[in-house]
Amino acid sequence: MSAQRRASVRSDTTVVEEAAAVAEAVEETLPVPEPFGRALRRKRVLVFEAHGDDMEFTSGGTIAKFADRGHEVTLVVATDNDKGSFELTAEELRAARDREVHGAAEVLGIQRVICLGYSDGELQEQAPLHVLRGRFMRIIREVKADIVFTWDPFTPYEGHPDHRAVATAANEAASFAHFPLYYPEQVREGLEPYYVSEQWFFAKAPRDRNKFVDITDYIDKKIEALYQHESQMVLTVQDLQFALRASGLEVPWLADLDPHDYREAIDRQMRAVARAVGRECGFEYAEGFRRTRFGVIPRLAEGQEPAEDV
Repeated sequence: MSAQRRASVRSDTTVVEEAAAVAEAVEETLPVPEPFGRALRRKRVLVFEAHGDDMEFTSGGTIAKFADRGHEVTLVVATDNDKGSFELTAEELRAARDREVHGAAEVLGIQRVICLGYSDGELQEQAPLHVLRGRFMRIIREVKADIVFTWDPFTPYEGHPDHRAVATAANEAASFAHFPLYYPEQVREGLEPYYVSEQWFFAKAPRDRNKFVDITDYIDKKIEALYQHESQMVLTVQDLQFALRASGLEVPWLADLDPHDYREAIDRQMRAVARAVGRECGFEYAEGFRRTRFGVIPRLAEGQEPAEDV
């Protein structure tokens, strides 16, 4: 090889080495991008429920996990639970509802509770869809909710009219809160339209679950929050006992249970339900949801997964 050719090779090698060194130095100074699948910021979570204890039964562990991870949680309770007892008067139930809802919220780490005060079982009559949807949309825009939890408007065989009313109104409010021509009077008042990124529906039917949350570290909080709803836990046991007597079947532990001594029974049943859901997804205890988020964007963004918060 000629001297001139050897010099050219050395020169080319030097250039390549220097370029690589510069690229490495530049790379070290660049910020490391957040990976897909990792939460990027604090979220605002908004829960719409018909009755105090709806959320605790269906998603109490998940809500506790959101709150524990620093996300801001607001709870909206549509009714006053004024028919949910075989023992208390309506007035006593309303007073108990306020005490119980706020007690459970404190256990779970919920920052704000909004009670709308409609009568239990009469939500559809007292707040027709366009009225309830408007109230929910106002709250979404005020809170600037990123994630909405509620009953599923499309779940089969939902027997409670209040659940159906809240489900439909909350789903529609969350779907259209970013449209300025929905309830434009709110926009004129200064409430800006806001896009709700995710809707999490309480999945009573196993076939509907497409999102599971590991609540193993939060099962105790879920159960403790349910204990705060004393009037409703007593009601739950009593209602089961009505069904048991009518069936003619034998469940000795339930037949002999004092409804006011509900803690062991609630603990056992909640752990059994969460354990069964956990078996579907490999967790000790879990809660399952039907979740929609970001419209069709995840399908368009090939090879990418949106960040997970819990």
